[in-house]
Amino acid sequence: MSDDEDQIEFEDALVIALARAADAGALPAPEVKTRLLATLVAPRVPDGFTFRFAADGDWLSHPVPGIRMQVLSVNREAGYAMLLLDAAPGARFPAHHHTGAEECFVLSGDVNTCNRRMHAGDFLHADADTDHRELWTDEGARVILVVSAEDYIRPTSSEDVDA
Repeated sequence: MSDDEDQIEFEDALVIALARAADAGALPAPEVKTRLLATLVAPRVPDGFTFRFAADGDWLSHPVPGIRMQVLSVNREAGYAMLLLDAAPGARFPAHHHTGAEECFVLSGDVNTCNRRMHAGDFLHADADTDHRELWTDEGARVILVVSAEDYIRPTSSEDVDA
């Protein structure tokens, strides 16, 4: 049996025990399970691994109006950053120069660039030392970007994510 199955079995047993201990008409509120599980110690993360969970909600403002981002990782040794961008409908990203390569994978929505309209699952690679005309989204978009760290990440503190 795996650790995950053990955890689920324990959680189920705990809920059943609590329900049996309660008065027949008074079951524990749903938040009781949440509070109890929060007291359990999280499993140890192996050295060299960093997790970022969607529930962390650590969105940063982007200089371009209508866009916010999460810095998923910065690899200073290799010189790239991985970003998650969320663009509101109608957001426009101005023309820019790539000092390093840029790779864009569209997760949802649409991205208009280079006279093409990209949708979820579409991918774009731009070589280093290229100029990119304005990009925009009509319906909003969420994209993963792998970019030159120096193009997009201006370190402001020691809290940058290193991976």
